[in-house]
Amino acid sequence: MDVVLEQASTSFSVSSFDHTPPVLLSTAEILLANDYDELVAEVQTLQRRRVRNVSIRRQRAMRIGKNVLKCVLQDAGMEVCTLGFAGGFTGTLGRTWKQAVDDTRRALELASELQARAVVVLPGCRGLHTYNHAERCVREGLEGCLDDALRFRVDMLVPLNSVLGTSRDVFQPQQTGCMDWIDSFETHRIKAMMVLRGGSPWARLPGCWERCLESGGALRISGRTRRLLGRHDIVRRILASMENAAVPVS
Repeated sequence: MDVVLEQASTSFSVSSFDHTPPVLLSTAEILLANDYDELVAEVQTLQRRRVRNVSIRRQRAMRIGKNVLKCVLQDAGMEVCTLGFAGGFTGTLGRTWKQAVDDTRRALELASELQARAVVVLPGCRGLHTYNHAERCVREGLEGCLDDALRFRVDMLVPLNSVLGTSRDVFQPQQTGCMDWIDSFETHRIKAMMVLRGGSPWARLPGCWERCLESGGALRISGRTRRLLGRHDIVRRILASMENAAVPVS
């Protein structure tokens, strides 16, 4: 499950003009289908649960077919929240720097065709590089894809902890805080993402996870964490930490 914040489109009284408008918590279910028949069955199940937003791994989307996926979701009134993954600019995911940039550009184009909100871009870890060289590879890789992100109006979500469950996919900035490093790109199209795992996931996250959401980033809840804690308790915990948060929607 992916969790993002949306600006609420509510009207305010005159007395509330001096307050920050509330934000609306939105959740997206992760699609697991591998072919057309599985997709139709899964979407029907999600419809019964009144789910309106979904996220999908790019390999699944390509296996199903982007046109098929788009049609099935549109017919069901569903939208794509995040598409993942791309990246690996430091070479630790088996791609050269140029291959990682080209792959991320293709992912952004696919996300645009699916009208997705964002692409999950794994930076790749430092590996055997010096810190400065690894940071430059990641920075230049993201900046090399920025024109496409701006043109397609698709965000790049950069995870601040591992998405794949290994240390190879995430870059740890040393000279600044995680969110300060994201902010240093000075663009609204590069945002942060954090993954919640285990029975006490909050203790494992950087302390700036609320800032991650407030700045347009995302929280991804692992299936195990959701089973251990329950969707309701997870959402309630997030809402309790967010100021001016409205009720959650699917």
